[in-house]
Amino acid sequence: MVIYLYLTNYEERALDGEYGEALEMAYRILLSVGRLTDASHLIEISSAHLSGVSYSTIGEHGREFLEGFSLNAKVTIPTTVNPAGIDPKNPSNFNIHEDYILEQMKIVRSYKKLGVAESFTCTPYEVVHPPPKGGHVSWAESSASIYANSILDLRTNRESALSALASAVTGKTPYSELHIEEFRKPSLSILVDTHELSGSMKFGLLGYFAGKMARGPMALQGIKSPTSSEAKALCAAIGTSGAAGMFLIKDKVDVEGVKFDRGDLEKTYDELNDAEEGDVIVLGCPHLGLNEIHDISDSVEGKKFKKRCLLFCSGRVYEEAKLKGYADKIEGAGADFICNTCAVFTPIISHLEVDVITTNSCKAAHYLKRTQNVKVSLKETHEMLKEVCG
Repeated sequence: MVIYLYLTNYEERALDGEYGEALEMAYRILLSVGRLTDASHLIEISSAHLSGVSYSTIGEHGREFLEGFSLNAKVTIPTTVNPAGIDPKNPSNFNIHEDYILEQMKIVRSYKKLGVAESFTCTPYEVVHPPPKGGHVSWAESSASIYANSILDLRTNRESALSALASAVTGKTPYSELHIEEFRKPSLSILVDTHELSGSMKFGLLGYFAGKMARGPMALQGIKSPTSSEAKALCAAIGTSGAAGMFLIKDKVDVEGVKFDRGDLEKTYDELNDAEEGDVIVLGCPHLGLNEIHDISDSVEGKKFKKRCLLFCSGRVYEEAKLKGYADKIEGAGADFICNTCAVFTPIISHLEVDVITTNSCKAAHYLKRTQNVKVSLKETHEMLKEVCG
C-alpha cells in the first residue's frame, strides 16, 4: 500500500523554493522523513531541541553545512541546543587546541544566526519551561526525547540533528510514530524483580538492559516512580543501548514480558564497569540539575576532594547554583564545574591524560570507552563522594 503525505498549498510552494533555499531544504528533509515513517501529513509543534552542536560529533562537513544554512534561515519556534565541544563562554580552558576552538566557535555562531536559545545542554527541560503536557515537539538528543515522552508527557520522535533543525525552521514535524497515540502503547514489558533499584547508577543499569530488549515503547513493571536524577539516568541509558523512544511505568499490561533481576543487574554492571578505582571523577551525563548539585554540595561541605572531580552542567544551572551557594561549597572542596559542554563528546577528557574515569552514568561509561579510550569505574554518586572526600 502506498501512503501519500499530504501537503498544504503553502508547504508545496515552500518545497518548490518560492520562499527561499533554506526553507525548501527544510521541507525536503521533513518530506523524506515523513515518507520513511509513513506520515500522513505535517503537524505544528511548539518547540525543538537540536543536537549536532559539538565539533567532535559533526566535524568539518557539519560545520560547513550549518554555516551555509544559517545565512538564510531562522528558527520559528522556541529552540534549544545540545552541549558544544567546549564551553563557548570560556573556550580557552583546558588548553584545547586553537584549531578546535576556532571550528567549534564557527558552529556556535551559526546557531546564533539561526536564533536558537544558547542553552548548550542535553537537559533542556531544566533550563527552560517545557511545553504543556500532551504537546507535540521535535527533540533530538536521545535522552531528552525519551524524557520528553516518558516523564513530561510530550509527543516527539527520536529526531536526528537534521530533522530537528528542519522542524525548528518550519515549525512542523511529520505526524508519525510516537506522535500518534496508537503507537505509544507498550509492546514489551520489563518485569523488575530486584529490591536493589535505587540511585542513578542502578536506574541506568535498568535502562541499559531495557534499551537492548525493546525497539519500541515499553512498560516498566515493579518499580517506584524515579526521582528526577534517576529518570534522567534511565532515559539516557535506554537511548544509549537501543532505539526505543519511550517507556511507561505501569504494572498491568497485556504484552510479552522480560524479567530484570539481580543477576541481570550484576551482568549489566560488569559489562560497563572496568575498574575498582578511577583517576578522575566525572559527573553530569546527562547534565546535572540544580537539585543534584544541591545534594552534592551537602555531601562535600567542609570536606576536600582527594581526586580531581569534574561536574558538567549548563551555564544557566551553574549560575543558579552559584546564586544559591551550592557551587561555592563544591568548588571550595576542590571540584571544577565545566559548563555548556558534554562529558563524552569533548577533547577535555583526553587532555586529562588519565587511564580510568569514575562516573555514575551508564551512558558516559558506554561512550567514554569508545570516544576517549579510557576505562570506567562505575559507582553511585554517594559512594564515590564518600571514598574521595575527607
